Amino acid sequence: MDAGTDRRQWARTLRRAHERGLAGATAQPEVREVIDQSWRRSARAQVDPLGGPAPLVISAAEAAARWERSPLRVAEPILRELLADVGAAGQQVVLVCDADGTMLWIDGEPGVLEEATSIHLERGSRWSEDSAGTNAMGTALAAGHSLQVFSAEHFAVAVHEWTCSAAPVRDPETGETIGVLDLSGELATAHPHSLALVEAAARMIEAELRVASAERAAALRERYGERLRGGTGAGGRGTAGGGAIALGTSGGRIIESADPELRGRRLEIPHEGGEVGRELGLSLIAEPLGDRAAPDGDPSGFLIWKAGRSLPAGGAGAEPLRASLLGRDEALVADGGRSVALSRRHSEILCLLALAPEGLGAERLALQLYGEFGKPVTARAELSRLRRALPGAIAANPYRLTLELSDDRSEVEELLAAGRIGEALARYPGPLLPGSEAPLVVEARQRLDDGLREAILAFGSADLLAAWLRNPSGEDDVEACRALVARLDGTDPRRPAALSRLRRLLSPQR
Repeated sequence: MDAGTDRRQWARTLRRAHERGLAGATAQPEVREVIDQSWRRSARAQVDPLGGPAPLVISAAEAAARWERSPLRVAEPILRELLADVGAAGQQVVLVCDADGTMLWIDGEPGVLEEATSIHLERGSRWSEDSAGTNAMGTALAAGHSLQVFSAEHFAVAVHEWTCSAAPVRDPETGETIGVLDLSGELATAHPHSLALVEAAARMIEAELRVASAERAAALRERYGERLRGGTGAGGRGTAGGGAIALGTSGGRIIESADPELRGRRLEIPHEGGEVGRELGLSLIAEPLGDRAAPDGDPSGFLIWKAGRSLPAGGAGAEPLRASLLGRDEALVADGGRSVALSRRHSEILCLLALAPEGLGAERLALQLYGEFGKPVTARAELSRLRRALPGAIAANPYRLTLELSDDRSEVEELLAAGRIGEALARYPGPLLPGSEAPLVVEARQRLDDGLREAILAFGSADLLAAWLRNPSGEDDVEACRALVARLDGTDPRRPAALSRLRRLLSPQR
């Protein structure tokens, strides 16, 4: 919507499109792709478009208490400034939801707040897509980017008189979305510049979070840095496994270290501390520092102790992994002197990490594994189990392989690239993780199948064609069967069977 758009006319157009969409219409020119996809997700989540406003999931008092503990609270001066700029003149409210879409903070003119409450734009309401359908806050969280939702672009009819602009806010340490900022008002307040204002405010909030993170890191260094040299834990106690070697933030970022292998790294550290470092092939202990809820603002972080170590992941002497991924749904991994049979899900994760050497964040991994409704927390739990099965092989932030991996998929691709088609086919027992629906795996599976098939058809050897037709990927290949029949003369004993197979493949009864 641009500044010259007749808001009421466009709202009527969208309402008609919304009615057609609920009746099953697709590919409507009036409906943006991001909205159409969100409507589909909302329908699959069984959100009732006529069922009223967003649900209230916690009390206003609990939401206020969560806001007091939220890292986003440092942004309140920015929110007040945004409200001062647009709130009174624009008759809009400014609000913040957490990463689950639960509203923790809202403010605006009293009259606008009263109208907002009528559609549950209030503390404690849940605006995730699976709770409230398409809306700026929930859809920004689901899609991972900012957007404006106008009138009947909302899935719920109760919100059709409103327009909302929202932008996600990300943690500067982990890169994960920790909340969403939104500017909402009734239709008369709609303006294309609203989205730009919200995006600018979200970036300012992230800048404030970076400053706060740097201040906490400096306070940690000042208060606890001496322990790296003193070799004592909290209360002056020593540790049997060795001296303190690093100081980390609450997000696991190493800000000081006597060990060059840890500098600049990030560890996955539980809230309560404990054993860490397996993703780097290290055996370490994280000791919590300070009281996270202390009223004096005592900085939280961790002192890292060496409790013995193995070879660094991916370092000199580290043995590569060997994975069998073709023709099976459950990968078999040779890890040093042992063989590990992975579950289907863990096989998918290992394959995805092999296909994305730059690494995958929890959100992208969840999308690959579970589709649009995948939750990062579920992906993290699976990663944690896989890392226990393959210690030292997978690092975090983003998740990536830290040991060299050789697998049969890449070997077949290399043989094809070298023109060694017969060897490639001999090492190809079947498709890559045939039961997986993860988009990256599906793409790699199709690419390998197509590449091998095209090479065999182009080479034209009867032996290769016959072998391809015996392979699970080629057993129903009509074109390959025709090519085989054409290459076998009448004296070849294989020709009758090839002709019979071709007739069966062409039979309409199949």
